[in-house]
Amino acid sequence: MKDRLENFVRNHRHDFDMLEPSDALWSGIEKKMDKGRKHKLSFYLSRVAAVAAIFIISLMVQQYFWGNRNEVNIPELQEAELYYSQLISMKLEQVKPLLSDNPTLEKELEHDLTELDSIYKLLREDLKDNIANQEVLEAMIENYRLRIDILEEMVTYLDTENNNTKNNNNSEYDL
Repeated sequence: MKDRLENFVRNHRHDFDMLEPSDALWSGIEKKMDKGRKHKLSFYLSRVAAVAAIFIISLMVQQYFWGNRNEVNIPELQEAELYYSQLISMKLEQVKPLLSDNPTLEKELEHDLTELDSIYKLLREDLKDNIANQEVLEAMIENYRLRIDILEEMVTYLDTENNNTKNNNNSEYDL
C-alpha cells in the first residue's frame, strides 16, 4: 500500500505544486521557527550556565574544606622539623670535609640519607590522612633522629680513622 501511495504522489507531483502559499504564511512560519530557536538556545545556555555554576561552587567548597588537608600545620612538628633540619645541616657540614678522602663512604651516606628522606616523605603523606596520629609523628621524629645518629657515627668513625692515619704517619717518622 505504501508503494502505491508513493507512486501516486510521484506521478502527480505537478498537480500538488500548482498552488503556492502566501508570503504572510511563510513569514508567520519563520517567526515561529525563530522563536523556537531562540527559546531552545536560551534554555540550552541557561542549563550550561547552571552546570558551570554548580561545578565552580563545588570546586570552591571542596577547596575550602579539603584544601587544608594537603598541608600539615602542627606547631610541634614544625618546631621539631626546624630543630632537626638545622642539626642535620650542621652535622653534614661537619662530615663533608672528612668524607673528601673516602668517596665510597660518601656515596653510602648519600644513599642512606636519600632513603631516609623518601621514608620521611611517605610518613608526611600518611600524616595528611591521619592528622592526629601520634605514632606517625613519633615515626617522623625517629626518622630525624636516625639521620642524626648516622651522621654522628660517621663523624666518630672518620675522626678515629683520621687519628689512626695520623698516628701511623707519626710512628713512621719516629723510627
